[in-house]
Amino acid sequence: MNKILVVEDEKLIRQGISAMIKRSGVPYEEVIECSNGLQALDILKTTRIDVMLTDIRMPKMNGIELVQAVQELDNPPLSVAVSGYDDFSYAVEMMRQGVREYILKPVERDKLKEVLTKLDEELNNRRLDEEKTELTDTKLLKYFLQDSGTTSDDIKLIAKKIKDEVGQQFNVYVAPIGSLPEEKCGILLKNVLGSNVMIVSSERTIHNIRYVGVSDSYSDASDLKKAYTQARDRRMEAFLQNMSVVDEDLPEIPEMLLQSAQKYTDKKSISARVQLMGTDRTKDLKKEWDGFFIAAIRGQIPASDFLDSIEFFITEFTGTFREEVPVELKNVMEIDCLDIYREKFMNFILERQSEFMLKNDSDNTYSKMQEAIKYIKENYSTDLNMAVVSNHISMNYSLFSTEFKNFTGTNFVTYVKDLRMAEAKELLANTDLKVNEISAQVGYDNEKHFMKSFKSYVGVSPTEYRKNASTLR
Repeated sequence: MNKILVVEDEKLIRQGISAMIKRSGVPYEEVIECSNGLQALDILKTTRIDVMLTDIRMPKMNGIELVQAVQELDNPPLSVAVSGYDDFSYAVEMMRQGVREYILKPVERDKLKEVLTKLDEELNNRRLDEEKTELTDTKLLKYFLQDSGTTSDDIKLIAKKIKDEVGQQFNVYVAPIGSLPEEKCGILLKNVLGSNVMIVSSERTIHNIRYVGVSDSYSDASDLKKAYTQARDRRMEAFLQNMSVVDEDLPEIPEMLLQSAQKYTDKKSISARVQLMGTDRTKDLKKEWDGFFIAAIRGQIPASDFLDSIEFFITEFTGTFREEVPVELKNVMEIDCLDIYREKFMNFILERQSEFMLKNDSDNTYSKMQEAIKYIKENYSTDLNMAVVSNHISMNYSLFSTEFKNFTGTNFVTYVKDLRMAEAKELLANTDLKVNEISAQVGYDNEKHFMKSFKSYVGVSPTEYRKNASTLR
């Protein structure tokens, strides 16, 4: 327990009870003393007290009156009556008013310890129940915001929580995952799809967080998801525009400007920028990415297109160079704003470019391997073999075999087979092409050979794989 209040008009008795509490072994933070009910009530109105021990007969306000008044407080303490035999009838009345225990004077140390231990256990259990309830409510809210299934009963629970903790009118704030309000000001949900979400009374404004999106004011809990989506979209605008707060929809960008920036988000253009890495065209590489970020800052690239472009770049980079992109670049919305993200992104690009160029300066093998990978991806559906590829990049057959394995981590045959089987699974799951058609499309001129290879690779036949995939759709 945290704070214990001892209310007793006789100083020696009061000090004696306090001393016994401190030596009882029951954990506490502070013991507070006062001499009558009025003083106690003043303390209780401003200080959270866990346990109150009170005498019955006191001047100004007696113990019965104090206990009655305490029940009107938002967080009343657990109360214990302390008095003599002559006051037993009063003690019974206090028990009716909510007093948990009754201790006779003179107070015995063992009895006091027994009572405090019991109350401490009750407080701990109550705290655990509150934490479980809070955790359950928080999970329910997260599921609701993330489009997981919720029932009408769930909506009622959410509405009650918002009304109890926030009030009738609320706004939703979506902020960077590292941003937290300085004090409790509503309901805080940490890390909802990479952002912190706050549900706040419309009468309050949070000033100490930046790059935040704020929804309009709503009064119906069923509008919570709408408010969250609105705040999330505005958070993305705050990110892109490097704005501290976006609490209203920004002006629309003319269609002509949007179209002029599409060249930066086109998948072919992004792939081309990936392929620039490792070449001697560092200036062009930087110019292209600078153009992408400038267009985003100007609002010419919609938020969804920006995120899709980054995601596609990461896929292309990883597939081309067999190297992971730093987590901070993957989780875009965990970064405060575009200026910060752009700096991290460009540092990564240019550092990798320097490394790749060093490799190319010492040996042209690296760029040849890139060209080989590109050629394989474009031609794996044909009758492709290692001799064809090594001739294409003008490299000795034996040297190519060694360097290809060093570069990709696997041998040529396995690499090509991985590509073919991945495409075969995609076609089986998402098209109505016949197995023999898929066999030919992924580079097998013999259907039986394809079926045998597929079963060996996947564990089931192509027909069984298609059947299993259809049940998951």
